Amino acid sequence: MGQLARAQKPQAPKSFQDTLRGQWHKIEAVLPRHMSGERLFQMAVSTYNHDPKLASCDMTSLLSCVMKCSALGLEPSSVDGLGRAYILPFYNKKIKRNEATFILGYKGMIDLARRSGQVMDISARAVYEGDEFEYEFGLDEKLRHVPSADERTPDKLTHVYMVAHFKDGGHYIDVMTRAEVEKVRQRSKAKDSGPWVTDYEAMARKSVIRRGFPYLPVSIEAQMAAASDETDGGVT
Repeated sequence: MGQLARAQKPQAPKSFQDTLRGQWHKIEAVLPRHMSGERLFQMAVSTYNHDPKLASCDMTSLLSCVMKCSALGLEPSSVDGLGRAYILPFYNKKIKRNEATFILGYKGMIDLARRSGQVMDISARAVYEGDEFEYEFGLDEKLRHVPSADERTPDKLTHVYMVAHFKDGGHYIDVMTRAEVEKVRQRSKAKDSGPWVTDYEAMARKSVIRRGFPYLPVSIEAQMAAASDETDGGVT
């Protein structure tokens, strides 16, 4: 009888690490050549352990986020702090539980653009009160920015802009005002948490790069990654 009771005892749920290991063959199958599978596995586990709220997330959503990191060749930045990708927990009212959400980071978006082979250089910068800044669009585009030595805090940010130079000699520039950046933030369900709070400037710079992405000669995969970043009504 004791043996039967032990046999019928429900098994403890698998840990994230065990579940990830069981599905790793699928994740590793889309891993780019430049990326280490062992490193991604360790960073995924570290990311999970870094944020206790991820333990309450649906396991399928967690695996999906790791799959996106693998397919795009981007490491979760909650560990390395490089802002390439985030895996963050958010409450889903429909299923009434937390879900893990993949958020493409500022530097991750730049990486994807550079990998296209058509973008020679791409950068985004923030403008603050006290800076000399002027720009003009039209047949003769102009952009001039001279940073000041004043203190640079998020509340003093006035604009962000991006500049991309292409291998064929062309270029693309775009400028967003603080008000336009705030409209993007207000559409995000992470507007009061995560990188919008800890890395406002990086998220602002990412916003202007994302807006310009459709005009860059980048890969279809990069375009899809930017389009699925849930900026419209979701997470920026």
